[in-house]
Amino acid sequence: MSRKRFLRWRKAALRRLVEAEQRGSKVPKVVISGYYGFGNCGDEAMLFAIVSQLRRRVPAVELVVLSQQPAATARDFGVRAVDRRDFALIWRELGDADLLLSGGGSLFQDVTSPQSVFYYAAIVLMAWLRGKKICLYGQGIGPLNRRISRILVKKVVELADLVTVRDPGSLQELRSLGVKRPVHVTADPVLGLTIPESAAARGKELLGAAGIGMAPLVGISLRRWPRVERVLPAVAQAVARLMAEGWQAVLLPLHPDDYRVLAALREELGGAPRLLKIEGFHDLMAIAGRLNLGIGMRLHFLIFATLAGVPAVGLSYDPKVARFMAAAGLPAISTDEVTPAKLVEAVEDLCARDVTCGLAARVSELKALAEENADLVAALMSR
Repeated sequence: MSRKRFLRWRKAALRRLVEAEQRGSKVPKVVISGYYGFGNCGDEAMLFAIVSQLRRRVPAVELVVLSQQPAATARDFGVRAVDRRDFALIWRELGDADLLLSGGGSLFQDVTSPQSVFYYAAIVLMAWLRGKKICLYGQGIGPLNRRISRILVKKVVELADLVTVRDPGSLQELRSLGVKRPVHVTADPVLGLTIPESAAARGKELLGAAGIGMAPLVGISLRRWPRVERVLPAVAQAVARLMAEGWQAVLLPLHPDDYRVLAALREELGGAPRLLKIEGFHDLMAIAGRLNLGIGMRLHFLIFATLAGVPAVGLSYDPKVARFMAAAGLPAISTDEVTPAKLVEAVEDLCARDVTCGLAARVSELKALAEENADLVAALMSR
């Protein structure tokens, strides 16, 4: 189907959905499965983006989120939430649902845990057994190192009514599994967010409370990962060089596990950089807008930096980082290959070039692709 024909079809499908709601049809119900309720800023931002984008298109939709901390998720996002480990309750919730939305993020990979693929595949299988529509939403596929993982992911994709992936690399991963069905290449749902005007004042307040002034500011985001210690000297040298030139540095943990790694980096730098306590993704969004440069491993730190028009260097511990940085037109260095010289060169090159115009254009394109995720879901629900 050509893009022009698809847009006409989508417009007609959305109109039918609105007309059905106006006739007093049953309120549509969507069950959302993902890595929610674990205190990860990136995944919580993802959920916020998904909820916001769906509600704009289907205002009356009932959303039920599978969460590690259901009470907190219900409070923070204005949804119903159930324990992601209670399979009996999930089975009942799927009973009167119209759609299972699995995503977004890197759910189907077996690097952080071999059980990840099994869990998310089980949820999809439950929805299929219940006869429900299934959408894999803004997924980042892989790495898949185990044969059983590859078999399961291929089967899950075949069961779905709609599949959207957040980058071309994920599509290539699916094709390598033998998946032949149509797959929509979109973008990470978080790229559909807009940093609000109020974030500037909040960012200034947070940085001021930490004693950070008006000098140029570099933000650093690292995470726990095998052999992450070999990254620390390179980051320390690059940051020390910037600080010698009058820059300030701030260390930004997106997950509770990040504190230990960032504390080790702070120690290498003589305790000079500020290690902030981030209270949710809204704080991260606010601080990102005050940065002049970013250096990071965490994907959603890099996404928030680019949304704010801030150039960044990605430290690619996972293919998703390199994939996103390529889409944004920004540099990425593999954590297996990073050296102080390589990182310093990348930082200096980025500082020497004016990349803001090109970055803004790319972000605009990615935003449109991110919004397409929710357009496709709304159209699917109207059928």
